[in-house]
Amino acid sequence: MIPDITKLIIKIEQLEWDLAEVKKELEKLQAPLMKSLTPEEFQEARLARIKAQYERRHPLFEKVLGKPDPNAETLSIEEIQQMLLEEGISPEDNIFSRAIIEEREK
Repeated sequence: MIPDITKLIIKIEQLEWDLAEVKKELEKLQAPLMKSLTPEEFQEARLARIKAQYERRHPLFEKVLGKPDPNAETLSIEEIQQMLLEEGISPEDNIFSRAIIEEREK
């Protein structure tokens, strides 16, 4: 007999799959509409979508990573690049880009 928790997990997975399918269909319907937008309207729609994604994911990030420290020192890009050079990581190696590409190709 399957435990109740397992049944709920299976139902959630089915719902997630169904939602993904609905999202694909909506994106197909949305594509022609997006092409008819002016550049300003397109940018506004894109920013609204990014904002919605951020608001949905932000609590999860805070739960996993903790709340950011407002007193933490921020580094400039130049400082980060210098730290990478000191660790022997050359920008010409494109180590981060290569890792992303390798994962995508798997």
